[in-house]
Amino acid sequence: MLSLSCIEMILKFIQNKNTERLIHVFTNAVSMFLPSITNIIISTIIIRFYFPEWWAQITVLQLYMFLGNYLCAWGNREVLIREFSNQPAKITQLWMESFSGRMLLLVPILVGAFIVPVTFIESSLLVLWIVLKYFTQSFEAPIIYFRSFVFNIVTELISLFVTLISIYLFNQTLSYVNVLLAISLGYFIKPLILIFKFKFLFSFRYSIHFDYKNLSRTFPFMMIGFVGILQQKIDMVSVLWLLPKIEIAKYQIFNSLLLFIHGIPGFILVPFMKSAYRLPQSSHKKIQSLLSLFGIFISSTGILLVYTLVKYLYHFDLAVSIYFLGFLFLLITYFYTFKIFLFFKENKQKSAMIINFITVGINFILCYFFIEHWNIEGAVLANVITQMIILVIYHYPISKFAKLIKWI
Repeated sequence: MLSLSCIEMILKFIQNKNTERLIHVFTNAVSMFLPSITNIIISTIIIRFYFPEWWAQITVLQLYMFLGNYLCAWGNREVLIREFSNQPAKITQLWMESFSGRMLLLVPILVGAFIVPVTFIESSLLVLWIVLKYFTQSFEAPIIYFRSFVFNIVTELISLFVTLISIYLFNQTLSYVNVLLAISLGYFIKPLILIFKFKFLFSFRYSIHFDYKNLSRTFPFMMIGFVGILQQKIDMVSVLWLLPKIEIAKYQIFNSLLLFIHGIPGFILVPFMKSAYRLPQSSHKKIQSLLSLFGIFISSTGILLVYTLVKYLYHFDLAVSIYFLGFLFLLITYFYTFKIFLFFKENKQKSAMIINFITVGINFILCYFFIEHWNIEGAVLANVITQMIILVIYHYPISKFAKLIKWI
């Protein structure tokens, strides 16, 4: 048994403000990454025990849902968190205005779901997914503001549990449509729990209307994020367009695992950027050197982990060259991520957005030509070349690049 002094030490550690902040950072990170992890778990079950082609088709639906819902979100999370902090007495009003003011954005997205080249049943369920995700993402700002990270984690795990139990119950007569229904049940349970948790936000004293002013105010936040999303997803669009379903399933799994590791340098830097901005340029060089060394270790370890999962969990055989290219894709990120933050320090957000636009176009063109000749390897090669281009651009002197952007 623990002694009384040990218990007191543990309680003091937990109550320490720095420990509390660390717990919030950790639970927030888990809360952010858990939806992707649950998606990988579901994909593993479908690919291993049923048909990879099913997951390839689900990927088509999820990609449209993801992009559509991101547009419907319209940068509301970042703006609401700021406005909640400035006007805590008006949280309900601000949330309701944002929730109702974006509803009209759903209309073209839902109509577009029936234009996607899938069956009517798939389109109908896709419409349901988009509406459910609209509710779920509308609670992102309250979750962050009220620090309800643990609650969100539990909700996500319940959603996963419902999906897995549904697949198990359907097991005797499991079909592709039943898998979609199982996923739909998981998508349904999460917003239901969140509505119960944040029911105080729903107040119909405030009129439901389409707010053009609010949309125009949040447009820059939406565009910066949306271009970043396109930068991550444009290769997947090309793969869905050009490759057969079994190859789509392989690439989706490989790419999803890479993107997990790809986000680590940003996750490392964000908590320390406030202090890093104040440091002299000589310190910036030391930070970059340390980040690069750390990147070699993380990229090496990460690609070995990806190989192990793809080979022994999914039973997919990919060429060694694909894993080498994946290693380069991960490593290059560590040599320019800090430069992106320095762009923000120099108030060059416009330049960063234009860089993203340019590299999205380059990546799409490279994917189109490379995939035709080298399949999955071509898609990864296109990503690596795009990363190299980004590296060169961000290491070009900021002042000179700013002049170039201004000239454009």
